[in-house]
Amino acid sequence: MKKAILLIITLLLSMMLLSSCVLNNISNAIDMLTDPTPGYFTYNDFTDEEKNIFITNVGLVIPFAPTDEYYVTGFYEDGDYNDGIRFYTFDNTKEDFESYRNLFSSYEFLGTEKDEAGDLWYSYQKDNVIVSMSYYRYIWNDVIDVFVYTDGSVMTDSGVITNAGCGLPEGINGVYRIDFTSAKYVKSVTDQGNYEGGCPTVGSPAVLVIPVEFSDATAAKKGYSIEKIKRAFNGKSGSTDYYSVDEYYYISSYGKLDLDITVLDEWFCPENTSSYYKNQKTDYYGDTIEIGDQMILNEALDYLDDKMDLSKFDSDGNGIIDAVVMINTLKVGDENFNWAYRYWNVYTDENDEFYEYDGVIANDYLWMAYGFMHEKTGFLGNSTYTDTSVMNTHTYIHEFGHILGADDYYNTASFGSDPMKGYDIMDSMLGDHNAFTKFNFGWITDSRLVTAKTSLTLTLKPFTESGDTIIIANNWDDDLGAYQEYYVLAYYTNTGLNSGDGGYFDNSGIVVYHVNASLCYEKYGKDVYYDVNNNNTWQNDEYGTVDNLIEFVKLIDEGGTLPTLSDDNGDVLCYTFKVDSLTDTAATITFNVK
Repeated sequence: MKKAILLIITLLLSMMLLSSCVLNNISNAIDMLTDPTPGYFTYNDFTDEEKNIFITNVGLVIPFAPTDEYYVTGFYEDGDYNDGIRFYTFDNTKEDFESYRNLFSSYEFLGTEKDEAGDLWYSYQKDNVIVSMSYYRYIWNDVIDVFVYTDGSVMTDSGVITNAGCGLPEGINGVYRIDFTSAKYVKSVTDQGNYEGGCPTVGSPAVLVIPVEFSDATAAKKGYSIEKIKRAFNGKSGSTDYYSVDEYYYISSYGKLDLDITVLDEWFCPENTSSYYKNQKTDYYGDTIEIGDQMILNEALDYLDDKMDLSKFDSDGNGIIDAVVMINTLKVGDENFNWAYRYWNVYTDENDEFYEYDGVIANDYLWMAYGFMHEKTGFLGNSTYTDTSVMNTHTYIHEFGHILGADDYYNTASFGSDPMKGYDIMDSMLGDHNAFTKFNFGWITDSRLVTAKTSLTLTLKPFTESGDTIIIANNWDDDLGAYQEYYVLAYYTNTGLNSGDGGYFDNSGIVVYHVNASLCYEKYGKDVYYDVNNNNTWQNDEYGTVDNLIEFVKLIDEGGTLPTLSDDNGDVLCYTFKVDSLTDTAATITFNVK
């Protein structure tokens, strides 16, 4: 434990007898203390303010040690002991310390450990709260030193939240207006699960694109240029064979996401060859993972730290760079290091601390080969990556969807079911994002839920231009927002991001998707973390789920009808519908109660 602050406190305490004015100056001098109130009478409990600090930061108030003088240092950050609260008492005896330890008889005793100074620390645990304490002589004072923190690895509860049995709310004229932003179990539709603290999905997040050139795979030898990378990410209409990453996400989000992308003007050359980094691995909570790309990320940011202000890439001020993209000169191949993927940074120093650059750290990042821009699909879907006449951005767009928090919607186990049939940018890398993804990202914040008890006719505007949707379900829970089970309808047209070779259907129609985005939760003491429970990977795979997150149901042409469907509990959906008409500006649909 760090003791430098104790030296300051001790020296100040030695001057206390001079005057009451000195006592006041002590309080002002030690600015890290929340309530430094030393005195000449016995304190018998924490103040209400100090109790609130405990409740807020660790979830409970630990026993108080009766003492003549004490200091609570408030919320304290220490890499060795996680974050917690520091508590000192002075002018104690060994018997005082033993009496204090006895107050923790209801806690689990975890054992003892000596620090670098040779002082013995005793640790106790209750639920997920750990209390470490020590007694030692420091200069001319006997100190009881207590540190309280939460152990995030101790899970106290978990489960799945569904909308089963909720029924439908009362609507007006057969329609209930849904406001996704009012969901109770997530802070907002754009900040849930594992992606909390990741790249913002609305506004103008700052994206840093680093071209990476290896000494054994030079850009010059391959004919690669930074100008093409800039076109792929920031190019205007017509500069690529589809859309640039910036263009695509501005259009798909209806203008809500306007990426601020900076592509470096020069290649960054790592210190070692590509084969060196390819073989770098580390243990991550029992799993062996490759970290060569993260070593390169650290090298690059360390190099850039002296050349530019990296804090400008933290647009939301959370201390994390919004997104980093590394485009490398490697040949596209089947191995991870030669492929394209999103990952989160686990590369830390010897103290398990993330490296900081201008006060920010790196978390979400993409690692992709330059050759994906030259991808050309041949017979039976086989691709080549060397056609320089091709300016293909689909892989870059797909992978950036992961940075924003979207899952792969294809079956990553490569066998079993095929839930989306390729009909999504996060599946076959074609066309626009689907409605659930846009709910999740906060690009669509409302919808219409059918609640009619008789026949009902509604219209839908083209989805790529308006984000207009209709939801049908057996049950609906406003507290869950987009994160529950339902069917969602949108009017698919061969326009916008779905036009030309970009789309996945040959004709317009009402596209129907089945969503089961039920949330799972885990409680760690006072903290609760939510994530989407299901994915589209085959259930027999290690990571697969019984129910799919999202699956394609049908594209229904004019005059077509929705077949009888059921939810994942086996209950028949209470509505069917017929597509009455399709025009350039709207589709008309009539719903009927079963």
